[in-house]
Amino acid sequence: MTPSDLEALEHDALEHLAEEEGHVEADLEEAAALASVPEAEPERSPLRLAVAMAFPAIAAAVMAGGVFIGFEARVYAAVAAVLGVALAVVAARFRSPLAANAVIVGGLFAIGLLMVVPSGLGNVASVGRLASQASASGDVLRPPVPLTPGWEAILGWLLGIVGFAAAWVTIVIRKPSLGLLLPLPVAAIAGISVPESDQVVSGLVVLVLFAIGLGMLSGSQMGGADEKLPAGYEIRRALRALPLLAIVTGGLFLLAQTDFLFPKPAINPAEQPQKPKTVPLSQVEDRVLFTVESQLSGPWRVGSLDIYDGKDWRLPPFSESRLADVPRDGVVNRDLSPGVRASFTIAGLGGTVLPGLPNTVGVVAEGPKLAYDNRSGALRVAQGQVQAGLKYTVAAASLPNVEDLRNITAVPSGDTPGPPGNPAGLDRFTEVPPPPPAVTDLLERAPKSSKWDEFDFLRTYVLSNVTATGTGSPKSVPPERIQDMLAGSKEGSPYEIVAAQALLARWAGIPSRIGYGFDGGELAGGEGGAPQDNSNKLEVRPKNGASFPEVYFPKYGWLPVIGTPTKAKPTVGSDPATQRQDPNVLPSDDIQIGLFVPVLVPPKSPLPAEIRRAALIAVPAALLLFLLYVMWPGVRKAWMRGRRRTAARTAGPRARIALAYAEWRDMGTDYGYRHDTDTPLMYLDRFLEDPEHTELAWLVTRALWGDLQGSLTPELATMADELSRALRRRLAQAHPAPVRAIGVVSRLSLRHPYAPELTQFLRKPSRAERAAARTSEERDHAAVA
Repeated sequence: MTPSDLEALEHDALEHLAEEEGHVEADLEEAAALASVPEAEPERSPLRLAVAMAFPAIAAAVMAGGVFIGFEARVYAAVAAVLGVALAVVAARFRSPLAANAVIVGGLFAIGLLMVVPSGLGNVASVGRLASQASASGDVLRPPVPLTPGWEAILGWLLGIVGFAAAWVTIVIRKPSLGLLLPLPVAAIAGISVPESDQVVSGLVVLVLFAIGLGMLSGSQMGGADEKLPAGYEIRRALRALPLLAIVTGGLFLLAQTDFLFPKPAINPAEQPQKPKTVPLSQVEDRVLFTVESQLSGPWRVGSLDIYDGKDWRLPPFSESRLADVPRDGVVNRDLSPGVRASFTIAGLGGTVLPGLPNTVGVVAEGPKLAYDNRSGALRVAQGQVQAGLKYTVAAASLPNVEDLRNITAVPSGDTPGPPGNPAGLDRFTEVPPPPPAVTDLLERAPKSSKWDEFDFLRTYVLSNVTATGTGSPKSVPPERIQDMLAGSKEGSPYEIVAAQALLARWAGIPSRIGYGFDGGELAGGEGGAPQDNSNKLEVRPKNGASFPEVYFPKYGWLPVIGTPTKAKPTVGSDPATQRQDPNVLPSDDIQIGLFVPVLVPPKSPLPAEIRRAALIAVPAALLLFLLYVMWPGVRKAWMRGRRRTAARTAGPRARIALAYAEWRDMGTDYGYRHDTDTPLMYLDRFLEDPEHTELAWLVTRALWGDLQGSLTPELATMADELSRALRRRLAQAHPAPVRAIGVVSRLSLRHPYAPELTQFLRKPSRAERAAARTSEERDHAAVA
């Protein structure tokens, strides 16, 4: 092609430019109108989709209800899930968003209220308070927990939301696969808290329900509203799937009995000794925990700390406690003979552990099933939590007298079988690091006539020479602390004094541990609240909590040894209502007075703090707003680019070619090469000669105004897209990274677009325009008919 031919072609292109002005814009506007009307998707039966979503929602309800005691919790949860699905079907029928949202919010709230109705209409009015109490108790209760009215409301709201979300996503948003998976996280999280005995069965039920929902969903996707699958075909299809489902379920059940699906962990936290966690007495509500009627005054034993790691006394691993159900006859220890008894009535005690007596022989109770911890000797409720009003009677072995204990001179070795329930031996109860010098000296001075005399000397020395100070909260008691208590400060907290006695027993070769529970109590009031002097009924409160050393002697088991320090320092600022008065405890010989001298100090101005607080809020907010302002053009251009390309693909090859060139010119504008009046061929002179640029310019000129107008093909449009993309990539690579970043967020192409008419399709059609379009479409259908 000669230069004269090129000049002639350019002349023809300029002549056609005026004639064809506005054609591309018209094509794009037509494409925008088509793009604004979404293609109608095949309608599926909402009822069938709702039923399909009900099965995974019920699966989540089965697993969530397993956290509570009794089968009725699963029924409540399943009903709430089905109601949530039904609510989604009803709300989807409303055209008004305001009405739909009102129905959704009111319906979900009503589901929770409906779950509370069976427990009593009076609970509906106080559902907020009940739900708050249930939520607060969730931090301390161990599943399975009782299904209280508060939990009924929470369960109803949770499963109602799950069922509603699954059905809404499937029916309205039309994402059935996502709707099927929504209940799965709830089922998985609840499965963690389901009791181990119910985990396998609950998991298999969840699997079957999810499989049924998936089958119904796949059937609904195979047939639309106009093409429904025959009922016979669906029944045969379901029957063919039953054997496979049964085989998979049975296989998983068999694998669950082995360690293949759930292998034993290398380190199980439940098998590790734990530090005791206590609450300061000042933060505990003063209330009656339980009442006890007995000839004894205590101790009312709850548990023990029997592992000493060289620094801390720890609770025994729960998995090693050999928890066993109390048999029908109530006897839990057949090696000891009953001699004393105590009748307990629970009042305000929580948790799962029940108070009892040392060396429990048997227990008789009416109500929930009880379990016995062979290692710690504690009683527990097998399921749920301790409920107020529970009554039970504990029989225990009698305590020996001092002469019986003095006759025991043999020291149990590590190979000697341990006490009942501890066949591994007594070595674990004598593990202790080497004694410090003060303990060695004290052991040399102790009598060796009998083990009891030796231990009695050691504990009496501690109680007589160590001054009690501070509270009785558990803390670390390393051997160095024992050295300080005996030969240094000679002070220690009540817990440290008890721990020192237990450690001294171990250093003397006597198995020992720390028992904890309650000791003593207040005489229960008779008529009018006055104490009855001749009554054996005691009211035990939090302030009666106690810890004490326990030592093991053959034939007598674990013996609690209660002792009180003879000297104590007053605790300044303590509430007298939470203090135990003991006339045998004398003041310390050391007098310590805290002197407070008032000093006038000018108040600090709050202005600097307020300015700093305001700056900490305002500066990040300003930076965030500035970042959004800077980044918004890039987001805007990316969104417009996607919309334009969608409209251009709908309009045809001519619109695609025009858009490809417009994107190239807009990018040049962002980089500072703005020449609005240049035609594609004139724009070539702004750059060095480039084959790709030349080819794109001539292709655009010939396609829009030249000889290719009537013969455009998708291949030519694709060629224009590739040429435009290559030019834009090369233009960006020719500039440094800062310039490229500025080009991304530049506003130049938004303010001065090369083809402003390309953005007209972004305007959302008005309601009148949409109505006119529907009327025109109906008129066309009527004319065709």
